Amino acid sequence: MRRLLSLVVTMALGMLVWAGPLACDRAKPLVRIAVTGPLTGDLAPEGLGMQRSVEMAVADSEADGESPWRLEVAPYDDRAEPDTAAKVAARAAADPAVAVVVGHLTSGCSIAAAKIYAEAGLAMLTPSATSPEVTLQQTRPDWTGPRVVFRLPASDAVLGAYAADYAYDRFALRRMAIVDDGTPYGRDLTKAFRRRFESKGAVTVPSRNVFRGETDFTALLSELKALRPDGLFFGGIHTEFGRLLKAARGLGLSFLFLGGDGAKAPELFTIAGPAADGANLAVNGVPVEDLPSAADFVENYHRRYGGTPRAFDHYAYEAGLIAVECLRRHGADRALMLECLRTSRHSGILGTIVFDAKGDTLKSVITMTRADVKQKRFVPCP
Repeated sequence: MRRLLSLVVTMALGMLVWAGPLACDRAKPLVRIAVTGPLTGDLAPEGLGMQRSVEMAVADSEADGESPWRLEVAPYDDRAEPDTAAKVAARAAADPAVAVVVGHLTSGCSIAAAKIYAEAGLAMLTPSATSPEVTLQQTRPDWTGPRVVFRLPASDAVLGAYAADYAYDRFALRRMAIVDDGTPYGRDLTKAFRRRFESKGAVTVPSRNVFRGETDFTALLSELKALRPDGLFFGGIHTEFGRLLKAARGLGLSFLFLGGDGAKAPELFTIAGPAADGANLAVNGVPVEDLPSAADFVENYHRRYGGTPRAFDHYAYEAGLIAVECLRRHGADRALMLECLRTSRHSGILGTIVFDAKGDTLKSVITMTRADVKQKRFVPCP
């Protein structure tokens, strides 16, 4: 009987020792970082890359020491649709465990979702939505709630002006066609390009917009061919840009093509084929594959997921680190999180990130890149 009792006690103690850490972990409060972006559709690779990068940031942050909470990354699929983004934002805002949002990927989704986050006092760190309206809307009289948006890349007002200067000064272009995809991103990017290009005394020729999903550009390109522009600047993503390039080369058009970072994706080479060669894209910062300070991030990303990070993945990684820093400093209270982000001064692979009163970054570095079909990569221009 004594032996049996001893065995029972030993087994019970063993179970307590085994269950102890798990029990302690379950006792910790649950805190979530919501990651909102497209996980289905044409832009799914960008959304998945964003999610992976935030997961890496959380893992790297927690490796430094034990957290007082159970920290989870909660993905939400907005399908790159503003209406869906608004619904996703409402779901994230209604979850009391969500302390901060990293997202959305596109400007249209970010503009729609930001209003809902403001009502809930929930901070939103976007690694990629570059339309000026994303942050500017918070300064208008009809905005309700606090300013909750914080943007890590420079806005399209900066990138569009840079592209126009490059087109005029480096490529000596004087007559440009300008086409956008009708999204807030495309419209604002081309608007900034047009304003700066024309301010230098150059000319833009009349042209119509395209729409997302359009595949036949014959009529548009025939109209442009008659207008004889030196080049074409496109505001939109890689799907339409790739089809436009392929159709233009098929018609024998040889003028220079430029675009923004929404079109910088490896799929451009698949869609456009050889026609992608020589297309010029202005991108935020330095491309992650050419950024020395991001070498460890790129290596770790490849080891964990395979492949190279997407155009904005290192911005998502930094957003995740900033979010965890504020959680550590102030806990998961949403109001304190907002205060922390407003005064945050984060140094990382992007340099030092500081936000102005609107939530825009004070750091704006733009690089012109050129698509190289042989290497299947985007090479920084001198």
